[in-house]
Amino acid sequence: MTAFSASNARGKILLGVTFGVLILLLLSFRGDISGTRVWRSAQDKLTTGTSSSGGNSKGKVPAQDALKATTTSGSKNAKPTNSKKPKKPSKPTKQKPADSEDETLDPCYGFPDTSDILVVMKTGATEAYEKLPIHFMSTLKCANDSLLVSDMEMDMAGHHLVDVLADFPPALQKDNDDFKLYRQLQEFKKLRQDPRTLKGDHNGWNLDKYKFIPMLQRTWKYNPDASWYVFVEADTGVNWDNLRTYLDTLDPKKKYYIGSPTYLDIEFAHGGTGYVISNAAMKVAVGDHLEEIGEKYNKEVQDICCGDRMIARVLLDQGINLTRAWPMFNGEKPITVPFKDNSWCQPFITMHHMTAQEVSQVWNYQQQRKAKGLKQPMMWKDIFNHFIKPALTPSRADWDNLTWDMMYTTNPQHSPGGRQWHELSPLEQKAGEDPAQCKAMCDADEACMQWQHRKNECHIGYSIKFGNAQPPSKEDGWDKEVKVTSGWRFEKIGAFREEMKECAGGADWSTQG
Repeated sequence: MTAFSASNARGKILLGVTFGVLILLLLSFRGDISGTRVWRSAQDKLTTGTSSSGGNSKGKVPAQDALKATTTSGSKNAKPTNSKKPKKPSKPTKQKPADSEDETLDPCYGFPDTSDILVVMKTGATEAYEKLPIHFMSTLKCANDSLLVSDMEMDMAGHHLVDVLADFPPALQKDNDDFKLYRQLQEFKKLRQDPRTLKGDHNGWNLDKYKFIPMLQRTWKYNPDASWYVFVEADTGVNWDNLRTYLDTLDPKKKYYIGSPTYLDIEFAHGGTGYVISNAAMKVAVGDHLEEIGEKYNKEVQDICCGDRMIARVLLDQGINLTRAWPMFNGEKPITVPFKDNSWCQPFITMHHMTAQEVSQVWNYQQQRKAKGLKQPMMWKDIFNHFIKPALTPSRADWDNLTWDMMYTTNPQHSPGGRQWHELSPLEQKAGEDPAQCKAMCDADEACMQWQHRKNECHIGYSIKFGNAQPPSKEDGWDKEVKVTSGWRFEKIGAFREEMKECAGGADWSTQG
């Protein structure tokens, strides 16, 4: 073979190899394009809410996001946020729940229809970042329509918070020390400072009461068409299934104001526990007197302690009394609620003073029940069986189980139950000496469910409470370090649960006061 022929052959081989490499690169590039196309398709489905699993094909646009869009569209004529009620979003997805604990349960699985409900959550700027995020993932995630009211306008994770105090008359704010925090918040907003640093003392509490009347006005302006208005706070837990079931027994065309009763000069629904107002009641009390109620009641707020009392004042002036709904609307939470016969078979609708962790835990338990196909309303006995019973022990040191029904001490001047020292048995006189004597006192009391010993005191309880940790501490007037020991009477608790027969008769929806 000549040198030319050899060179020519090598050239052909090199050309063939180069061509083959180009073909492979082209195929690889097409694969990348195809993969990108698939990835983008998946992203589009997530964005629009389309799914092949039978979920919501249109997607759920949170009301707060829709409101936010009205002010960020760039239009010169954009209306202020929350000035107009958006279209009601579609119902939450009801896809199949997770088949195993390793899979993530759809947070909106089995969520009831709330298309006729507006939930209004009140908070403050100093606590919003601490308390609201868990509600975005639970309480508000699946609700069709919500309004967040605060003392500072802000946006948080796609949710808009309305400053309702911007509607409060400036003349009533001037020279009012209760508005000191509000003025600080407005300055912090301009300087982009963290409002949480202003938390403390009673400044937030003093300011909070002024939000209630403007909140009523803003709620009606935002959505005058809701059948039910559910007012809660950022530390309120809500069971939507029980709330829906309860409201379905009532007519929103009738005037209802529903909640857990508390008293000052008048009876009113406790705000932190949550309360519900029907459309008919809102129209008569607020809609028909939209500007008048501000002029009439805002001055009165300064001279009272509590804004939730003002809600009742507005409604009472239109002849609308409170419908008592305790213990379904409850001011306690799993570790503080007293479990006893008058609430054991009652469904729970709200709880109060809930931490973010507790809101999450109760919400997760609700979803687990749905995944197991449980149809019975969640009752207080279910809260006990799931959260409290597994943690009970015969006694626990450095623990306060909130026992206060009856107290015995070693002090002869004390009169338990109105009896004098000489009328007490030796066991009663010694009950406050130590935890062992206190336990003996509980065992001797037929009705005793639990006990607590602290200092020279023995406290006896006639309901079941769990409580919380109480490390040793110093107290004025007591030389020694105060240690708290609590105990539960297992045989009595077992007999009580047997007597209640695990609510075999079903849930008790009657209200007790």
